[in-house]
Amino acid sequence: MSSAQDETKLETPHLSASVLQHGHHFTSLVVRGSEPDAATTDALGGFADLDAYHNSVTRAFFNCIVGRYANRMPAGESRFSTGAKIQLTGTDQVCLHGGDSGFDTLPWIPIARSDSTLFDLNDPAHPIPPPAADPNAPVTESSVLHRLISPGGADGFPCSLECECLTVVYAPETDKGVETGVEHGKKGRSLGKLKVVMRAKIRQDGEEGISKGTPVNMTVHWGFRLDDGQDENILNHHLFLDSDKLVALDEKALATGKIKHLEKGDGYDFYSHSREGPHRKIGDGYPEGGIDVNYLLNLPESGSPPTGEALLPTQPQAILTAPLSKSKSSTGHPRRLQLRFTSSAPSVQMYTAPGWDGNGPARKAAHGGPKADELNPAADAAEKAHSHGLGYAKDGMVFLEFQHPVGTVTHTAGEALGEGGPKSTELGRWLEERAQKRKVDLSEGKGGKSWEVDTLLRDGQVYENWTEIEVVEVDE
Repeated sequence: MSSAQDETKLETPHLSASVLQHGHHFTSLVVRGSEPDAATTDALGGFADLDAYHNSVTRAFFNCIVGRYANRMPAGESRFSTGAKIQLTGTDQVCLHGGDSGFDTLPWIPIARSDSTLFDLNDPAHPIPPPAADPNAPVTESSVLHRLISPGGADGFPCSLECECLTVVYAPETDKGVETGVEHGKKGRSLGKLKVVMRAKIRQDGEEGISKGTPVNMTVHWGFRLDDGQDENILNHHLFLDSDKLVALDEKALATGKIKHLEKGDGYDFYSHSREGPHRKIGDGYPEGGIDVNYLLNLPESGSPPTGEALLPTQPQAILTAPLSKSKSSTGHPRRLQLRFTSSAPSVQMYTAPGWDGNGPARKAAHGGPKADELNPAADAAEKAHSHGLGYAKDGMVFLEFQHPVGTVTHTAGEALGEGGPKSTELGRWLEERAQKRKVDLSEGKGGKSWEVDTLLRDGQVYENWTEIEVVEVDE
């Protein structure tokens, strides 16, 4: 189980984050507003008891890293064009988030940046500290690097894998943040950013099959709410997604290889209201069964990719804004909290937890759950897993998980596709065209990024997936 000693806290003037070694769970993202007496808001869902993050209590996929392969894959044996094969277990012929011993169930060990094999000290893509957008507004940062070794054969995946995750919180040094423009002609203050960079490579452990590669698709499975848990659910939050298409799914929610184009007004449409907004309220036209779908993200109009540099402000691919009723101010100028997401990943899984019933593990005190001194330290795992009304209710969180599209490897590198490869499926063609527009080096050798299309990581390549969240106060 976990204790406070297993948590790393990253602190800056306006933002702080906590990371648990077990499963690399993010346990908090606390925002302090720009006003001197501003209250704090914890933007991440979470549990009152750290033990509840352990899979021995409940495997809730709550703000953790999932892998080796995120989302749903067919259980059983699958073979790929390189000769690699996987043997996955699952329920009802579906393997979820990498299997029974996925990355969310394992310890991620903190290491020094100087001991990293995947992040150079002067990494040009992810420097520490990151550069300030305004030279007259310097930033302060706090960071941590974790490592996980996944042995060959784990959960049926070939090749030993070395994974590292760099987490950085950085914010303007000024007390009031940095003024920034946002959509709909409004102004706001940037309070800083949280950046998470996941990398992986195949280890040279003398295993057979290294040359055939292994499927990799990692994500942070994090859930957000910006109202301090005051509403029953997240349906009054506002959302923009830069996507007008979904991965088509079958009756088991496995990818079919096809793409579903969204029409304006569709229950899954968070695009047609436009970036300028006003953005759609999640609950408007909300699908009866909730939302659990994979959005294919558009490229910026210029066709240039996200660069990985820490710039303020960003051109976000997703924008989540607190309910209007939760505007806060002590100076007569109402402000709403907003999260602005930018990622290197080509898709985002949106999930609103429609199956929750309030009886899961007790939610954190910041969201209306019990305080630390109200918890029973002698409670067993079963008691911690079921709180009888103190957990999050139906539609209690919005998860935004940036990753490669569900089932990518099956529909780009599956042996059954033959010589056609990615061009054999609509999803494969979309991924290939996207990578070409970004001018990605798609060679399969050392230094190449062929995995950007098929998620098959080859020997000598480095997998990467990063997401950056800018936290902004929007003036109303």
